[in-house]
Amino acid sequence: MATVVITPEMQRANAEALLGQDPGKFRDPGQRWTVKRYAEIQRLLKQAEADKPVTILNLNPFPLKINGGVFFPEEVAPCPPGKPYTVHVIRETRWGHKDLGCDAQNVMQMEPVPAIPLVLAAEYIREYVQQDGGFGGVLCYVGDHEPSTIKKGGTIRVPEVAYSDRGEFYVEVRERDFHETLHAIRSKRNTSILQRLQSANAWYENDSQRMNVNDTHRDLARLAVEEGLIPELPRWVMQANTLTEKQPDPCPSCAAIPKTGAIMCVNCGQIFDVVAAYKNTRIAYGAVEMDRLSVEEWKTVNQIKAERDKAKGKANPS
Repeated sequence: MATVVITPEMQRANAEALLGQDPGKFRDPGQRWTVKRYAEIQRLLKQAEADKPVTILNLNPFPLKINGGVFFPEEVAPCPPGKPYTVHVIRETRWGHKDLGCDAQNVMQMEPVPAIPLVLAAEYIREYVQQDGGFGGVLCYVGDHEPSTIKKGGTIRVPEVAYSDRGEFYVEVRERDFHETLHAIRSKRNTSILQRLQSANAWYENDSQRMNVNDTHRDLARLAVEEGLIPELPRWVMQANTLTEKQPDPCPSCAAIPKTGAIMCVNCGQIFDVVAAYKNTRIAYGAVEMDRLSVEEWKTVNQIKAERDKAKGKANPS
């Protein structure tokens, strides 16, 4: 029997059949075999209701990403400040393939391999909850119903990774109380946050390790304050309301950076706000700094002077 050499071009052409198109479109028997297998597997998944959508809740201030897998092209968005979680729904089965080589009739066989939403979601549970060192803050359940509608005592079906005695991977679905499970993964997340912040504090005190403190640590610190885990932000985190504030311009005389609202430079004595300086008696009327006053500012200064002269006259009647 002749041997068929499978080229990369043949493999690519055969992989196109994984898209589940009309078998009549393909002349190659291997492609027709693949399309037929795709239809059979898809029908079995629907019969078993194994292709149901699965919801992922992310309680963390960073995105969720499963590395090294073609079935996980996207990131689950981070939880925005002030929100309990981000909701992400996996609705469709994702398909890969396994090259089975040729059968006895030299027909190349490319077996479609489904990755149903249940299996995809279980990988997030394994990565962030089940494995040692998992951060927590991730919950998955079967279905696409809105989590905020689940009442107290309501249950969910959670996919979890399990292994057989031979070390084979499979997914086991367990029924859990929604709110108790949500509380448990939040507690695990909070413990992880405190551990990360403790490390960040130690790094910040070490000049050679300070660069290890990044924006993720700062987001975790802000969340920790919001959750009441720490009383105040660490000194390596800027207050959220100062991030968009305009910083003061440097002193035009010595280039030192003044504090916000400063009247004069504490380094060289340069006056920044002439009107405020006169009002606070830092300078006298007619001081050289007043040469910088505008017309409107002169009106303000003259009014202040007139009020002072009036008060002085009443205090010292002739």
